[in-house]
Amino acid sequence: MASKQITNSFPIVKKATPGQKNVKDSGHLASTSTSDQHPVDLTDDLEILKNFDLTLEFGPCTGITRLERWERAQKHGLNPPDDVKDILLKNTDEDYQKCLWKDYEI
Repeated sequence: MASKQITNSFPIVKKATPGQKNVKDSGHLASTSTSDQHPVDLTDDLEILKNFDLTLEFGPCTGITRLERWERAQKHGLNPPDDVKDILLKNTDEDYQKCLWKDYEI
């Protein structure tokens, strides 16, 4: 019985020589750079809200909306960021109102 090596199971892949251009990689870099040039304001707002959810000094955020959490923190003198309240009052979508862990059961 001949011994079989694991390398015999896989096809041989030819490596590019230093003078060859890798077309696949250059296309990927071009598409990545164009998408990074145009940041969306919505992403910035959601990032601010995500940071608010992750800041433990304002208390737990599960089971209540972000606005309720902001108001509770304000009531207890914890000085939550005003821009968070402005974002929440401006946007009524569930992605803005519910906390980061809205899809997970308690």
